Amino acid sequence: MRNGKSIKLISVICAILIFTLLCVLVFQLVRISTLKNREDELASTLAALEEQVDDYNAENEYMKSYEYLEDYAREVLGWGKENEVNFD
Repeated sequence: MRNGKSIKLISVICAILIFTLLCVLVFQLVRISTLKNREDELASTLAALEEQVDDYNAENEYMKSYEYLEDYAREVLGWGKENEVNFD
């Protein structure tokens, strides 16, 4: 009689333990999925930011060039090259 109760008790404990472990596994899988989605979002944001940095660097290089000075003088100050005729 005592042996039957201990087997029943061990079976109940094992069932509860398996159920608990399955719940933990499901929650961890959901968390992994959420983290992977977040990682994908951050990777796309990083790519967009890197593209923005490249654009700013290109614009910065242009602003350091002599060509920018010519364009600025022509467009903002109304200066032109010698013998250049503007039709506005």
